[in-house]
Amino acid sequence: MKFVLSLIITLSLPILTLAAEEKTSTYTEEQEKCSGEEDVFLQSLEEELANCKVQMPDVPSTADMNEAYYKVGDCSIAVANKLFDRNYKKYNDQVKKNFDTLVKAYYACAHDMYEYSDFASWGSGTIANTEAIATASFWIRDLVKEYLYQARIECDDKAGFDSVE
Repeated sequence: MKFVLSLIITLSLPILTLAAEEKTSTYTEEQEKCSGEEDVFLQSLEEELANCKVQMPDVPSTADMNEAYYKVGDCSIAVANKLFDRNYKKYNDQVKKNFDTLVKAYYACAHDMYEYSDFASWGSGTIANTEAIATASFWIRDLVKEYLYQARIECDDKAGFDSVE
């Protein structure tokens, strides 16, 4: 039981860290803000991404944990695809291909970190696999946050340029 509890706490640390970090704008000048239909769309995606959370039973198995972390990744990917379909129409296929390549690389690199180091033999196996899946899913969510952040900045900039006569 102590092992399961320590595992849950260990795997929850990235979640707590990410929850504590809030992405804020680095510019403070007064400017026009994105409005209308595009603002509503971006806001809905931001809310949808915020709901991409780890949900597990009280006493999860490693299979439950893996599934929960994969769901966070899948949820984040679904949000990204909605953004790509609306805001990247001209290069949609290429953007999605690049994004999918990066997602696969995130999973591969996370497994490399946790399972293939010269020092990983003590922790490789099921737990290292779960840690890798968790890490990759948070990287994916952070990537989608960055896409949304950039979309918001571009929309704000466009609103500012549109208001100049």
